[in-house]
Amino acid sequence: MKIATLGPAGSNHDLNTRRYIEFHGLDGAEVVFIEDFLEGIEMMRRREVDLMIQVCAHHRVADTIEVHHDEVFLIDCFIGRTHPMGLLTRAEVESPVSVGYILPTAGYFDPSRFQTQVHTLSNSDTARRLLAGEFDSGFTSLDVARDHPGRFRIDKEIGEVDVVWLVYGMTRVNTGPMVAWRDTPARAVLTQLSSR
Repeated sequence: MKIATLGPAGSNHDLNTRRYIEFHGLDGAEVVFIEDFLEGIEMMRRREVDLMIQVCAHHRVADTIEVHHDEVFLIDCFIGRTHPMGLLTRAEVESPVSVGYILPTAGYFDPSRFQTQVHTLSNSDTARRLLAGEFDSGFTSLDVARDHPGRFRIDKEIGEVDVVWLVYGMTRVNTGPMVAWRDTPARAVLTQLSSR
């Protein structure tokens, strides 16, 4: 089994795809890193990968769902935490003027306070380019600061974020108007709310 997701290794997509593989006991499943989800859809259509996992906040979700909606389907979803996230600035930069980030993370900080805004492909891409000095600050995994002591300061710490991950496959599982599970952890919350 091959599962496509946004790379590179160490990305939030990688982390949660590996969690999904472990949860379902998919021994031997291989993670295939992609840079573009539409290419991942084409890889599924060519039978080069079996599944694809995408975070719900990705700016290409609508395109991904729509492009071949009659061949590639949403077959599952799950809630998974990201790496601890935050806004990092290179230690030698006193007043940052440029920032790198992926569009879906713009709600966690104020990108407009930076003169130059660079949209990256992923949080891992942001980290790589921040390490290379392409911009002063970057919204990415706080692991970057931990793994490179003294090179960065944390300007804003967000921590881990719970997000929904979408799983695509070639076999449609939704045979009715909705697919849902009554034994979901949300059931206790729903029961408590409805009994008030």
